[in-house]
Amino acid sequence: MNTFISLLTPHGITNRLGGVSGGPYATMNTSFYGTDRIEDVFENIKRALVAINADAKIIIATQQVHSKKVLVVDASFDLTVLKPIDVAGTALDDYQLYVAEQTDGIVTDRKDVVLMTFYADCVPLLGIDAEKGVIMNVHSGWRGTAAAISHVAVDEMLTLGATIHGIKLGIGQCAGVCCYEVDQPVIDAFEGLFKTDEISTFAFAKDNGRYMLDLKEANVQSLMKMGFSRSQIEVNPDCTICDEVHYHSHRRTGYPRGSMSAFIQLKG
Repeated sequence: MNTFISLLTPHGITNRLGGVSGGPYATMNTSFYGTDRIEDVFENIKRALVAINADAKIIIATQQVHSKKVLVVDASFDLTVLKPIDVAGTALDDYQLYVAEQTDGIVTDRKDVVLMTFYADCVPLLGIDAEKGVIMNVHSGWRGTAAAISHVAVDEMLTLGATIHGIKLGIGQCAGVCCYEVDQPVIDAFEGLFKTDEISTFAFAKDNGRYMLDLKEANVQSLMKMGFSRSQIEVNPDCTICDEVHYHSHRRTGYPRGSMSAFIQLKG
């Protein structure tokens, strides 16, 4: 599990080690959307929750579509509007597992839920305002980053009482600038959020007309546009594409493959 020192609450992002899944999912796969044995997936999720010392028994997971949709789960939120997942007879037998469909981020001020998102090259973005008691868990690939999903999530945190100066953020392992090659339409997508000279600080042109994209830096700069300082944002330097030992990567292997997950719970 990868964690951030600055996020003083149970949280973590899994890697591909320490689970029970086999084949192309080996060994720590936390996605129940593929064809991995569901019993193995739920055992992996339980291991992750134990590792981060999460004690809430309600898990809300995203079903991601590379959108900028963020779900707000506050005290009045009705869990029955979410899709329930059957966990009976598995390692998650004493949990409730729900899916927020067509959603790429979740914000909450509740202490009875664990927020869960999925990754295999995109950016995991976690945030907390510990004083105000608000957290977020966001999946931000290049589409979500260009669409400023981080701004949507932070705005929702502010609605629940958080403040810009009070929020600490963590950007997890993802496709790194060392390996993440993209084409012109991807770069063009950032023009609505960034000026050309700003894009050139995280997208580097190659001789073949393509670019090497630093998606972590793009997220940092996007957040700084909201008033965050770099000191509020902790960044994991790892690349999921080139580190085959530790991470699943869609760019490297395609399907079938395992997925990592980011978890966070408000506690204390």
